[in-house]
Amino acid sequence: MTFVFSFLFDLVFLPLLSILFVLSFLYPVIQLNFIFEWLERMIRLVSQVASRPLVFGQPNAWLLILLLISLALVYDLRKNIKRLAVLSLLITGLFFLTKHPLENEITMIDVGQGESIFLRDVTGKTILIDVGGKAESDKKIEKWQEKTTTSNAQRTLIPYLKSRGVAKIDQLILTNTDKEHIGDLLEVTKAFHVGEILVSKGSLKQKEFVAELQAIQTKVRSVTAGENLPIFGSQLEVLSPRKIGDGGYDDSLVLYGKLLDKYFLFTGNLEEKGEKELLKQYPDLEVDVLKSSQHGSKKSSSSAFLEQLKPEMTLISVGKNNRTKLPHQETLTRLETINIKVYRTDQQGAIRFKGWNSWKIESVR
Repeated sequence: MTFVFSFLFDLVFLPLLSILFVLSFLYPVIQLNFIFEWLERMIRLVSQVASRPLVFGQPNAWLLILLLISLALVYDLRKNIKRLAVLSLLITGLFFLTKHPLENEITMIDVGQGESIFLRDVTGKTILIDVGGKAESDKKIEKWQEKTTTSNAQRTLIPYLKSRGVAKIDQLILTNTDKEHIGDLLEVTKAFHVGEILVSKGSLKQKEFVAELQAIQTKVRSVTAGENLPIFGSQLEVLSPRKIGDGGYDDSLVLYGKLLDKYFLFTGNLEEKGEKELLKQYPDLEVDVLKSSQHGSKKSSSSAFLEQLKPEMTLISVGKNNRTKLPHQETLTRLETINIKVYRTDQQGAIRFKGWNSWKIESVR
């Protein structure tokens, strides 16, 4: 329903409101009341059946400047109907670009001591890999604290996606059952319409995880090695697991593909054993961008793994001043020894790749 409302808003409500705004400089607003009343009734009707609020997006600096200039020109051109019509179309187009940026994007979102990666291509296809979350604590939480405590998703993930105009996630991939990867699942599925959730077959052996999936009532599909997920005019291939595991770290979904001009490897929560198995199955794997497992723990990103892949850069999602003191210095030393550039969310914030045919990298705070 959110998608339908978004579609109606983009193609009907927004253009009509833009035209009405322009016409208000030419005719008394009172003469246009019947149109405003009709729009109000339509929006109220849709809002009654829509399960989520409309997500529009936050314009970047250039779009905002163009929009302000366009609005300023409206008054000067109020007597020239043709130019006003062109300008109203321009304003509508600028609003549309806010919600549907004409660029590809891969962003490792800063979700603290968790992990979440967002992918969107120019066609609007969206994939979210994991949703972040907090590791379970032995510390007892009082009832009043439950009401005042916000999740990492509410603080960073959800606001970021909404600022990018996202209303629907086509595919939500849960690479493993660790709480730092799936802990905020409920919050995310409440905030966005999710087309389907992809999991490993082994993860469905975890009763608590299955109960969480059943509670959110979203289509769930298990995937295995060899399956492909189309995006960026290319494919994200599932490399692992090749057999049904136990839902542990080395049973993580591993995704790989040439996306625009770089080869990306998303490793879930693989540990050294899983890395060895991956190299055994794919000895000639070409990798430019490696997503580091385990937040840079010394149990992952082994020397053998890094020496064979030799990526240009690695992405580490980690919380600032985290209690486990990750990434581990041993891991950082391995990366430094092979001259691999390191991007960390605790130091640089969200790491965003964007572009048309090739990627440009920027940090977002």
